Amino acid sequence: MTPDALTDSLTRPWAHGEHAELAGASFDAPVVLDDKVLRSFDLTGARFGAGLSAQRAVFRGMAWLHRAEVTGKVDLSDAVFRSDLRMDGLVCDTLILSGAEFQGVLTLDRARIGTLIARDCICLANLSLAGARITGHADFSGSEVLGGAWADGAELHALEQVGMVVDGRRTGL
Repeated sequence: MTPDALTDSLTRPWAHGEHAELAGASFDAPVVLDDKVLRSFDLTGARFGAGLSAQRAVFRGMAWLHRAEVTGKVDLSDAVFRSDLRMDGLVCDTLILSGAEFQGVLTLDRARIGTLIARDCICLANLSLAGARITGHADFSGSEVLGGAWADGAELHALEQVGMVVDGRRTGL
């Protein structure tokens, strides 16, 4: 699948109960979805060979990137997620979530990430990092999580959380 075909699929109008089934898709060129309004999708096991960017995008439904592998960075800064962002088992060099708004859960369970930059985010549900491994810098400074945060079994090296507020249960973070 080409990045243009992906963009065409994901920018179709959102409809309750429908989603783009794209599990296992592979992209050699950079995928750029900046400033787009995106419908629900399942990109479980997808491979992004040259990065993924969706800065300032609005994700209208579920956004599933379970076990996705990204060479380079995933930049979702200033994006709005109206439902869950599920990145369980994500593998990437850098994940940028700064300024993003999560109206559903943000799940990074068992993710393998080099650097995680999540400054000034708001998560209206919960944040889960159970079993995640962040080998470089992990920065949650200025972020607010209203539904609790879990990081049981996580390896978070160089963790920075100045001004981070977590309402609800907080374990391992």
